[in-house]
Amino acid sequence: MANIEVNIPTESRAISFLARLLFFLIHLAIMTEIIAGPVKFRLFVRFVFFLWFVKPYLSTIKNRYYTYWSLSVALAIYLVIKINEQFFVMDRPHIGWLYVFAEAALFINMFLLSSPIYYPIVSWWEYDFRFRDDLKIHVKLEEATEESEGRLTDLRRHAGCVSAFQEYKIGDVVFVKATVDGETATLKGVVMSKRREYFGRAWNYGVQFKFDSKMARKRYERLGNLWIKEKNTKKKLRISYV
Repeated sequence: MANIEVNIPTESRAISFLARLLFFLIHLAIMTEIIAGPVKFRLFVRFVFFLWFVKPYLSTIKNRYYTYWSLSVALAIYLVIKINEQFFVMDRPHIGWLYVFAEAALFINMFLLSSPIYYPIVSWWEYDFRFRDDLKIHVKLEEATEESEGRLTDLRRHAGCVSAFQEYKIGDVVFVKATVDGETATLKGVVMSKRREYFGRAWNYGVQFKFDSKMARKRYERLGNLWIKEKNTKKKLRISYV
C-alpha cells in the first residue's frame, strides 16, 4: 500500500478549495435545474450521485491516485455537455454559467496537480530501465556531507521528482547534483512530498527547486539541458538496439 506524505503549502490548500468548489457549483447547478423545472427523476438521481461521488474523487487527490486524471477527464466531458445543453438547448444561461465556473475550477486544479510534486510523469511504459526517461543524480541534505545516489524521473515547472532509497523528511532542504559527459549541475530544493508504493522500493520525492539568485535559475536551465541531453542519448541507444 502506498505511503504518502505531502506538505501543505498555499498551493495545496488552493487545490483542496477548488476541488470542493467544483462540487459545490455542480450541486448548485443541479438544484437550480430542479427548481427551474420541469421536475425529472433523473435530476434527483444525478444530484444523489454527485453527493456520493465527492468522497472517492477527493480521495484520489489526497492519495495521489492516477485514477484522478481519468475521472477528471470524464467530469470535464460531462461539464462540456451540460454547458452546451444549458446555453443552446434549454436557453438557461444562468445555469450554464454555473457549469462554466465548475469547468474552470476543474481545469485550474488539473493544472496545479500536473506538477512533479503531486503527479510526476514517469516512463512506466518502458520495460527496460536503461531507456527510461530519468537522470542519475546524487542527493544530499543541506547540512550533511554524505551524498546518496538517486534518479531524477521528472523535471517540469521548476520542480522535479527524485527517486532515492535514502529517506528524507518533508521540509528538508536538499542539493540535487547531476553529471552528464563531464558537465555538472547542482540545484537546491525543498522536499514537498514523499511517496513509496511498497516497502523495499525507492521513495519518490516531490522537490520544489529554490530560486534565490540569478545563478540558481541558470543552474536550473543547465539541469534542464542535461535532462534533455540524457533523454536524447537514451533515445539513440534505444533505436540502436531495435
